[in-house]
Amino acid sequence: NNLIMKSLKKIATITTLAASTFAFNASATIVEFVTSQGNIRVHLHDDTTPTTVENFLNYVTDGDYFDSVIHRAETNFVIQGGGFTYDNGFLHESIDTDDAVVNEPELSNVEGTIAMAKVSGNANSATSQWFFNMTDNSANLDVQNGGFTVFGQVIDDGMEVLQKIHDLSRCTTSIGATPM
Repeated sequence: NNLIMKSLKKIATITTLAASTFAFNASATIVEFVTSQGNIRVHLHDDTTPTTVENFLNYVTDGDYFDSVIHRAETNFVIQGGGFTYDNGFLHESIDTDDAVVNEPELSNVEGTIAMAKVSGNANSATSQWFFNMTDNSANLDVQNGGFTVFGQVIDDGMEVLQKIHDLSRCTTSIGATPM
C-alpha cells in the first residue's frame, strides 16, 4: 500500500529538536524530530495509545517543543527531552505542561521506542517529557510505576542519529563527575 499524505499538521523549528507531523491514512502518524545531528522519524501508535499520541501532538501543534533540548542521555538506557527549551544560555526554561494523561502501558519499552516520562510513584503523571529507549528496557520500565507508555517506534536511520546524540560530549557539574 502506498501511503498518501493527507495533511501537514505542524512544522516546528527547534534548535536541537524539531517535530513535524504528517498524517497518513486514518491511523498512521509519522513525526520527524529535526536535530543538530540529523533527523529522527517516529511512527506513532495512534490506535494503541490514542490518548498519549494526542497529548504529544498537542505539544507539537502548540509549538511547545520549539527550541527544546535533549536534557538527559544515559548510557545503554534512554535519551530524554520535552521538558525544557533553550534560552541562549546555560539556564533553560521549563515547558509549560498540560494536564497529565492516563497511563496506557500497552507496548513494551524495547530498543527504538519512544515513551512518556512521568513522576516516580504516579503512574498517571505523564505530561510533556518523553524518552527514546536506547536498549531493551522492558524488564525494568514495563513493570516500574505502572509501566511507561510506549507511543511510537523509531524508523529509518533514526537510531543512528540517536546514537550520535548519545555520543556528544556533555558537561559535568564537578571534576570527576560522570556525565548524564
